[in-house]
Amino acid sequence: TLIIFSVATAHAGVVYPVLIESRSGNSRGAVQLSKDYVIDLEESSVLGDSLFFSEAGHGVVNHELMNTSDMRNSVYENSEHKASFTITETDVGIEMEGYLNFTHGIEPLRIHDRSGRIPHKIFPLPTPEETIHLEIPVEERSDESPPPKHDTAEPPSEWRPEIYVMFDSVIHKYLKESKYLQARYIIRLMNIVNAIFKTVRKPRINLQLVGIFRFKTRKDEYFIVEEDNIVSSHESLSAFGRFTENTTFARPADLYFMLVGRRLGTRNKETNKLSPSVYGSAFTGMVCVSGSNVGIAEERPPLYYRFATIAHEIGHLLGSTHDGNGPVGHIPGHPGAKECESPSIYMMKGSGHRGPPFLFSNCSEKEMEFVLKLRGEECWKTKSNYDFFNVTKEVAGSSITPEILCRRINPEQFASAEMKDCVITCSNRVPGKNGSQEIKKNIHFAPFGYPCGKNGERCWFGNCTNIDDQVC
Repeated sequence: TLIIFSVATAHAGVVYPVLIESRSGNSRGAVQLSKDYVIDLEESSVLGDSLFFSEAGHGVVNHELMNTSDMRNSVYENSEHKASFTITETDVGIEMEGYLNFTHGIEPLRIHDRSGRIPHKIFPLPTPEETIHLEIPVEERSDESPPPKHDTAEPPSEWRPEIYVMFDSVIHKYLKESKYLQARYIIRLMNIVNAIFKTVRKPRINLQLVGIFRFKTRKDEYFIVEEDNIVSSHESLSAFGRFTENTTFARPADLYFMLVGRRLGTRNKETNKLSPSVYGSAFTGMVCVSGSNVGIAEERPPLYYRFATIAHEIGHLLGSTHDGNGPVGHIPGHPGAKECESPSIYMMKGSGHRGPPFLFSNCSEKEMEFVLKLRGEECWKTKSNYDFFNVTKEVAGSSITPEILCRRINPEQFASAEMKDCVITCSNRVPGKNGSQEIKKNIHFAPFGYPCGKNGERCWFGNCTNIDDQVC
């Protein structure tokens, strides 16, 4: 079926999708965002013919091979422009939903004007602030020495690490316990993450999704160590590794990543109490090492809240330590990242706000290349025939404004929100001295595609710019 549509702009932030003919003869059609701007549509490579969807319930793990043909017939992409969206035909017009790029989403307003077409809202996707990050030393576990490499095969020019993404019961409930909504959310979230990895030059990296795993109840996610709604990052990650090692998956993966809808924290050595001090953690360089090839991060639907954190933690798993650090002790010959201590602007910096330019340093690329060679052919051999991940025209599933973002992050203390130069500032009322209240401000980098200017500019790798030549 040839699906083609155009978007006629009514006013800033609102568009009206309609069907038109393709100008280039592309068999998939084209999308027109303005009178003179047309881009070819490509069949989605985010999804193959099938995707494993697993769930734990009542002590039993079940795996279902999802038929994604319906989703593939409604999901379109343009890999060059890093965009992805779904199209649903209705009796009153087309509904379009997904990413316009890394920073902006689109969704139907589901109200009809006199033209009979459905207006759609363009909205920014938020990126949170980063503070302390925990890099867990693998030496603390006795069973995690990396397997030696025994083959002499030449490593591939493109590395396709296969990943199983899992999420906890909190995220399960927030996404309405719907398998379809959950799968779409995970795919869209990981599209952003993969877009960052696709900037790596050597080796080229393209994440491959082989499965999605949900936990319906807290009893099912027994490996999560939690106190007062704070998840112990270190203890839970180690237990999560044992869970993946002892669980039979429908499709083995090179790495397993757990998303939790609660705050992550670490224990105070003196009081032994948990405090919410981290957003993610992972075992460095342990891709393809059973029981240690795991990472964990906080995520809050529908915000696509921690895409930079997730990319950072997967960077650890693929071999990167923090920029400025020496070689990783448990991996002999590891090059380390001492030479990249400054400037502290890349994805693998140890702390602070993780934002633009959303790139990996030269040191990180060398570290990932080293681990790729170390792990050998059994690790880098891609078992999937499909590109489950490609930066596509998928957009976020709900309208996110700075106010919505800040309220969702801190509903009890929210005071106000604003955005300037692709930075969202949340102002919160916090207890001050002598019973008074003070205003504390936290910043969040706007996701790629977030509207930021008066003339249609969007946030792109942290800059407010015209991105017509970057996205569909």
